[in-house]
Amino acid sequence: MPFPNIPPEGINPIDGLDPEQVALLLLANIAFEELGLAYLINTGAENLQGAIGTLVDENGVLLNPLIQAESLDDLLTVNREVEKMLRTIVKKEMLLQFKFENVLDLLATISPPPDCIQPMIALTISSGDNGCTFNISGTVTCSGQPVSSGMVTLTATMSSGSGTVTVSPNAAMITNGTFSATLAATNFTFGTAEVTATTAINGVTVSTTATTNVDCFISRCSSFRYGGSSLSKNQIYPPGWNSN
Repeated sequence: MPFPNIPPEGINPIDGLDPEQVALLLLANIAFEELGLAYLINTGAENLQGAIGTLVDENGVLLNPLIQAESLDDLLTVNREVEKMLRTIVKKEMLLQFKFENVLDLLATISPPPDCIQPMIALTISSGDNGCTFNISGTVTCSGQPVSSGMVTLTATMSSGSGTVTVSPNAAMITNGTFSATLAATNFTFGTAEVTATTAINGVTVSTTATTNVDCFISRCSSFRYGGSSLSKNQIYPPGWNSN
């Protein structure tokens, strides 16, 4: 019965692992040794079944009739061999029990990770190539340390002015304490956009809000002609629009 190599050949199993990970690796080793012993016990049971002639397949056909005992001495011989193997397995089980208890003692000495006392989320919005797209970036920390994973929910609205803004993705993934997204404004959107980021860390919900000025007008002509009259861009932009 083949077994996988744990770890693969040429790899140091504890290089870069913390004590808890080492303990879990030792528990996996114990589990595989127990699996091997179970395989040996099953083999001994099949030897006894074969010796007394009760080892059959699902159709009741006798398997390997050549190992069936022909006399009482043959049966006792098989029984003694199986008994020796079981004695060896019992000794191995005792060693594994000692090993298991040592691993439990190791786990008892490992301090749990510190609780998240001060979860924080920070948000920054920077302008992109034009006044219509913006880069959103942020950080998520717990007691001053980056949060390794999680999700941040992002929402965007126009707190003043006119038009529409959207954020993508609206559920950003946290990777090593950072996340990112994109804020996009539709054409003819101007005013102040507001982005809110929300996440939950160890059951504690935290959120923050950042704002940015939006001036999205894709066609920035200096003047237009309407009905034979020339209109300047100051006459075209709505009041309050930054037309520079």
